[in-house]
Amino acid sequence: MKEKEKKITKHELFLLQEHSSIDKQQFQALYQTYGLASAQQWKEFGYYALLICGIVFLVSGIVFFFAFNWDQMAVSVKFALIGLGILLSAYGAMTSRVTENINKISLVATSVLLGVLLAVFGQTYQTGANAYDLFLTWLLIVIPLTLVSQSTYQWLFFSILANTTLILALVQVLQVESVFLGIIYLVLTNLVLLALPQLKPLHPTFQIGNLYKQTQSIVVYVLATAGFGFWIFSQRSQDRAVELEGALWTLILSLILIGGGLALGWKQKQIYLFSYALIAAVSCGLMVWMRMFEDAAEGLLVYMLYAVGAIFFIIKLVSKKSKEWKYED
Repeated sequence: MKEKEKKITKHELFLLQEHSSIDKQQFQALYQTYGLASAQQWKEFGYYALLICGIVFLVSGIVFFFAFNWDQMAVSVKFALIGLGILLSAYGAMTSRVTENINKISLVATSVLLGVLLAVFGQTYQTGANAYDLFLTWLLIVIPLTLVSQSTYQWLFFSILANTTLILALVQVLQVESVFLGIIYLVLTNLVLLALPQLKPLHPTFQIGNLYKQTQSIVVYVLATAGFGFWIFSQRSQDRAVELEGALWTLILSLILIGGGLALGWKQKQIYLFSYALIAAVSCGLMVWMRMFEDAAEGLLVYMLYAVGAIFFIIKLVSKKSKEWKYED
C-alpha cells in the first residue's frame, strides 16, 4: 500500500521560519507550494461542495414531497417506495463503480431506510409497538451491517441508535427514577462503543477514524461531568432514596474517568483525550466553587475569576503540550 503523503500546514511553515535559518525567498517558495491551495484542491472542494448541496436538496425535496402526499398514497405504494430506496442504497453500498465514500454513505442510508420501513410497518398495521420496541428491532437489524461495514460513518450512526435505544429502555421499560443509574448505564455503554470497533479480532486491518473516537470521548466526558454535577448539587435531605440510587458509584466512575483520562492522555501524548479530561476537570472545579458559595454575593466574582483563569490555563497548557507532543518521536 502506498504511504499517504504528509500534508504540511501553514502553522508548520511559520514554525520552520521562526526556528530555522531559512531565508525569505526560500520561505516564500515553500509557502507558495504548500501554504496555498492548488487549483486541483479548489476543484475538489467545489466538486464535493456541489455534490453535498445537490444530495441535500434532492433528499429534502423527496422527503417534503412524500411527507405532503403521504396520507393520500396507497399502502402498497408506500412500501414499494421504501423498498426501492433500500435496494438502491444497498446497491450503492456494495458496488465498486462509485467511490468508497459513496459506499459508506449509502450503507448509512440503507440503515436509516430500514428504520423507516419498520416505522411505516408499525404505523400501517398498528402492531402496538412502542418507541423502544421500534428502536430495539432497528438496532438488532443494524448490528450485522455495522460489524461488517468497516465504516466510521456507520459506527457513528450505530452509536446514536444504541444510545437512543438505551435511553428509551431506561424510561419506558426499566422506568429508572435515578438519574445516577441512567448516567452509569450510558457511560458504560459508550465506553463499550468506543472500544468495540478498535478490537483487532473484529477487523484486523480496520482503523476507526478519529472523528468517531473523539465524538465518543466527548460523550463519555460530558456524561462524567454531568454525573459529578448531579452528585454535588443533589439535595440528599429532600430527594427520595430511589432517586439517589447509584449516586456514590456515579461519583467514583466520574473521578476515575476524568483522572484516568488526564493520566492516560499525558502518558500516551494524546492531546484530544488530555484536553477533554482537562476541560471536564476544570468544569467540576467550577461546580465545587458554586456549591461552596451557593447564593453568596461574593460567589459571582469567584466564578468569573475562576472561569477566566481556567480558560486561559486550558488554552495555554493544551497549546504547549500540542506543540511538544507533535514533534516528539
